[in-house]
Amino acid sequence: MNTRRRCRERSPEEPVPVEAGGRPTKCARRQDHKEVMATIENLMIKLSDYNSATVQGRIEDLSYYVIDTLHIYKWDILRTLVDCVEKYPMQCGSYATFVGLVNVQDYEFGSECLKCVTQQLVRALYEGEWLKAQSLVLLLADLVNTNVLTVGSMLQLLNSMVDVCEEEDASHRRRDFYAHLVLSSLPLVGRELYEKKETVLQTLLKRLQVYIKRERSPGEGARLLRIFNNCDVPQLDYLELLWLQIKRLMHAKWIEKELLRPYAAFDENLSTALQHHLPPFQPPCHEDDSADYPHPWLVFRLFEASDFPPHMRMPDELDIGRHIIEAHIMETVRLHHLERKICAERLMAYCVAKPTRPMEHCIIEVLLGQMLQLPSSPLLTINYGALIIELCKLVPDKFPRIVAQAADMLYTQLEYMNPSSFDRFVNWFSHHLSNFRYQWNWQDWENSIALPEFHPTRQFVRELLKKCMRLSYHRHIVQLVPASYAPLLPASPDPNFKYIDGLLPGATLAKHLLDAIRSKCAPELLGGLLEATTELDDGLKINVLMQSLLHLGCKSFSHIFSLLSKFQPVLKVLVNNDAHQLAMLRALFEVWSNNEHVKLVVADKLLKMHIVSNHAVVAWVFNPSLKSELVKMYLWELLNLTVRYTKYHMRVTEENQSTDLNCLLLNIAQTCVKVLLDHRKSEQSSEVDYWFQWIQGRLLQLLFNYIDDVRKISSKLREIAFEAEEAKSLSNMINDYLNYIT
Repeated sequence: MNTRRRCRERSPEEPVPVEAGGRPTKCARRQDHKEVMATIENLMIKLSDYNSATVQGRIEDLSYYVIDTLHIYKWDILRTLVDCVEKYPMQCGSYATFVGLVNVQDYEFGSECLKCVTQQLVRALYEGEWLKAQSLVLLLADLVNTNVLTVGSMLQLLNSMVDVCEEEDASHRRRDFYAHLVLSSLPLVGRELYEKKETVLQTLLKRLQVYIKRERSPGEGARLLRIFNNCDVPQLDYLELLWLQIKRLMHAKWIEKELLRPYAAFDENLSTALQHHLPPFQPPCHEDDSADYPHPWLVFRLFEASDFPPHMRMPDELDIGRHIIEAHIMETVRLHHLERKICAERLMAYCVAKPTRPMEHCIIEVLLGQMLQLPSSPLLTINYGALIIELCKLVPDKFPRIVAQAADMLYTQLEYMNPSSFDRFVNWFSHHLSNFRYQWNWQDWENSIALPEFHPTRQFVRELLKKCMRLSYHRHIVQLVPASYAPLLPASPDPNFKYIDGLLPGATLAKHLLDAIRSKCAPELLGGLLEATTELDDGLKINVLMQSLLHLGCKSFSHIFSLLSKFQPVLKVLVNNDAHQLAMLRALFEVWSNNEHVKLVVADKLLKMHIVSNHAVVAWVFNPSLKSELVKMYLWELLNLTVRYTKYHMRVTEENQSTDLNCLLLNIAQTCVKVLLDHRKSEQSSEVDYWFQWIQGRLLQLLFNYIDDVRKISSKLREIAFEAEEAKSLSNMINDYLNYIT
């Protein structure tokens, strides 16, 4: 008999302490509840390791430790088990093996575990905890493999989920979610179902095929979610791709080689256990389909087989192994993205566990795919950027080369890239270069210089250089890039105070205001000077005052904000209507015409100080004088900041805030559509209209950022789409968007 078992049989009521290595000692002592549960939780977390040999020993240790404490800590153990499964769904095989080993010794525990998991599954589905629900279904699938759950019960569960796919009045997202639940569990349990219930399994798959191939129509959503609007880069709907992978797995008789299956080492022991049936399961319904089911997404592919090292092979796109590998990577990123060093180390541990696979390429592909994903990325762009930088530092002989290869491949497809993904690419790559001293083969991108003004590739290089300057400084970037880049480099970002010219109208007032401000006059004195100047109209007075303040505060944002704060009462008295607010913004853009960052930050500050209104900002952004600027990122950053401020920070009642936000979003949509239609009437060229594509794409990006709020004005947007019929692509885009969100 095992000595560890003998120790527990001598003292069944005392939980046994654990050594530093994680193995139980022979010296039993009484521990309090927190110590025991902390030990059990620590042991369970260690089951998430990628090394199968290590995991087998830990599973055995955990099962030995837990068996003698079940009568005291059973429900706490089950709660911890559910929490770990939710965090590490791709390690369900380890947790199912643990449950199976305990079930061999304590049949009641297996029953209680299934009851707990089923209850948690129903609760997760009802409360919209979709990731938790999927994790629990994966656990149930692996419990079939560990002889805890009967094959018949699992098939009943899967069939009840497929029933949802056949509900005629259910939303597509609800039906898609349940179809995905079933399909994602089949790689784990498919072989067992095939061997014992092949006919029932075939019936289940035929029902799924009917739904996916005949009843499901992802076309509208797929058009909007494509990162590239050409067919050169593979972009497949997530559910259709998973279905194709399952079909190939079925033809391979359900044999796959990427999943960790630690229960195989305990097969002889597990086969002696008695099995359980699931309690009845009915997927919960939601009133008025109020649950926010996961939105569809497209699976991104970047690298081809020829891009991998010759001695390594990645499972192809239709191989279920590709899905499993990517799921492992996404799980690690989701769990550890806030700790980039830990995340990078965990990813490298997974690489070590797969020495015959080009895992470094796959990791970069998954990270960039998520970062560029539409309508929005799961995490912030900075999270992906920081992790990629950490990986480059951790493995400097592999990752920097792969990242450079990926950036070049994305560069070649810029003409077809969605503007939202384009912006994220600019933000990520500028940040990445800033961490590596801006070293890049800039000569490779010189072809962008000769392209048309608004061509996406040319715009990318220009925006990238501006972002690099924001993270560094102008002269440094100018010295780094080849001289041939001069047409793409912005002018030196210095202020332009036009009233230095004493002959201009308002120059005399400007001189008096500068002297008064330098002498630290009170706001009342400055207001008196402006009021005494009767020969100038109010618009010119505002221009003179604003230019004077910005000129004196040009050394830093702190200087500008200090002056604006001091003379805020004077500014508020002057800008008493929309025209005056536009005059103030015009003055800002005149002084800092060569510095987009200052224009963005100061305009946002004026909004937050309630000197200009949110609608004035919208009117200024779409002002005809800024038409050529409208393709640039900073103006749309300003629009997004304005909407966000209106939504979260304006000091009004909740009801008025909602109304004002709806009015603002409607104003942006109407104004932008009008600008696009006016442009289409004036531009009848047969060439590709890049300007139109930029503005249309950026409008869609802004609407995607505020889906829940836009739903409230969806009927108004339908009317706008109808009025925009003369611009077919614009009308189709709005209608596709409305169909997607409703």
